[in-house]
Amino acid sequence: MHTTRLQLIEGCLLGCAVGDAIGLPYEGMSTRRARRFARLPLEQRFLLGYGMVSDDTDHSVFVAQAMLRGGGDVEKFRACLAWRFRLWFLCLPAGIGLATLRGILRLWLGMRRSGVFSAGNGPSMRSAIIGATWSHDTKRRRAHVHASTLLTHTDPKAFVGALAVAEVAAQLVAGLWKQKPDVETFMALLASVSADTSWQKVVDGMRAACTSPDPMGFALKQFGTRQGISGYVLHSVPFALLAWYHHFGDYRATIETITQAGGDVDTVAAIAGALAGATSGTDGIPQTWLKHLTDWPHSTGYMRELATGLAACDSPQPNSPEQEPPAVNTRFSPWLFPRGILFTTVVLLHGLRRLLPPY
Repeated sequence: MHTTRLQLIEGCLLGCAVGDAIGLPYEGMSTRRARRFARLPLEQRFLLGYGMVSDDTDHSVFVAQAMLRGGGDVEKFRACLAWRFRLWFLCLPAGIGLATLRGILRLWLGMRRSGVFSAGNGPSMRSAIIGATWSHDTKRRRAHVHASTLLTHTDPKAFVGALAVAEVAAQLVAGLWKQKPDVETFMALLASVSADTSWQKVVDGMRAACTSPDPMGFALKQFGTRQGISGYVLHSVPFALLAWYHHFGDYRATIETITQAGGDVDTVAAIAGALAGATSGTDGIPQTWLKHLTDWPHSTGYMRELATGLAACDSPQPNSPEQEPPAVNTRFSPWLFPRGILFTTVVLLHGLRRLLPPY
């Protein structure tokens, strides 16, 4: 079945959101406890059988809005995204990472260099949609990932992880990986992202996992701990990429593998979910998961509108004139403030539930 560019970009955005929502109830659990809680097959269960999204999806939506506002201009993109982060902070978001928190505070203080030295996975959770949007424009793709990263994180590892995710998404939406690439093709792309020694060691570890009899078991030992997959970018990004690659085209299996690992489940599932959605399009996402994703104002309907706008941003013909994206509402929604109160309340209730068995 032929899948259009729009369907793949839509799959990327919604795949991120659904992975985020499915993983959210298991966030921060150890591997052992996550496997006791996350009984397969999974369904939405954050709020009375429905799912809500966390900062991972919010950031991807903000990036999408900023790309539409920027129209390919990186400085406009950066300024627009910076203001969304500032306003989002006023909504008292639950679970905001320390580096992102410090970066946004520095933005409010008017600092041009707002990012802090951290190798967290914040930039990686919002970079797949950049790769999907600028799938045919390497220069713009990398410039947007770089600008997005430096707003909150300055450790080069954070940029490398975010770029790796964006590059894979670009291959998928450009139609270059309609079938599962062989291991060496996959590793060659990842190795090309950075010559940094630590990243090359990660690529070597991923290659070893791909050729292991138990790829995801190997990956969990290589990049995880007893507490699961951490938010360190050189742990979470490789694990997300391996889950996507191992289960290529199987969205459900990708996300369920990640929930069983524990740790920073929602972010790892959001990253892998975005790539899995960009592989098969929205139709590849379990429809019950999508149907029971109920959130506002970043609803599934709104994300579909954003995808329509983003699909017109990049042209596969390098010399063709710029296309004017269709009009899409890209304003920051004030409804995020009352929504944030509800979300935080539910998070606290989940925290109380974890005081009870199974341990």
